[in-house]
Amino acid sequence: MITSSRDVLSALDRRVPESVIAKIDSRADSVVVPHPAASVVLLRDHEGGVETYALHRHSRMPFAAGMVVFPGGRLDPVDGVLSAGYTPTSGPLLRCAVRETEEETGVRLEPEQLQPWAHWITPELEPRRYDTFFYLAELPVGQTAADISGETWKAEWRTPAALLAAADAGELALMPPTRSILIELDSFATVADALAGCPDRRVETVLPRVVRGPAGWIFDYSDLSVSGVVIATPPTDKSRDGDER
Repeated sequence: MITSSRDVLSALDRRVPESVIAKIDSRADSVVVPHPAASVVLLRDHEGGVETYALHRHSRMPFAAGMVVFPGGRLDPVDGVLSAGYTPTSGPLLRCAVRETEEETGVRLEPEQLQPWAHWITPELEPRRYDTFFYLAELPVGQTAADISGETWKAEWRTPAALLAAADAGELALMPPTRSILIELDSFATVADALAGCPDRRVETVLPRVVRGPAGWIFDYSDLSVSGVVIATPPTDKSRDGDER
């Protein structure tokens, strides 16, 4: 039974994909500053259990190519400027989450409908890095989600269990943040159950490290901190920044 973020991380496959290993020797001396981003895990109740809206990204995308992800993207100037020490409830992040969800699904949310759930930062060896806050949100009554982003070849409602099973069968690919969120959501019978614990939830920052173990390169998730601590400075125009998601 999953009882905390640490339990979820211990359940993840720690093996590093070959595509990531290839970047270890070729990485630049400087580390790319992660760009703030937001992602929304849309949920709805269905006869088969809680379902989430999953986007299947095109294989040609510069980031998360071919992966199954939740709606979201990087902070844009229109969302506002983040101050140092920003948290999941900072206005620009909430506006980013609302904007990206509407742009990619057509679903219109209000900031107060977003419940902070997770915080992941892309490993330092990656050339494109994001400092991403994930939020849960129930699909508003009377609204429907549609694939309108142009970044995906398919979008669908599926249960967390079905997505995890498909990934285990090699039918789709999930990044660690997506998999960890699905593992937790799989333990809830209804959307209300999932949202009930959000107000008291400790959103912990996860910055995976890639280290060499006895059996080869692995992801190390041991270093966690509580969100809100300044761990990444919002990039300026002069920062070495990642590309568009």
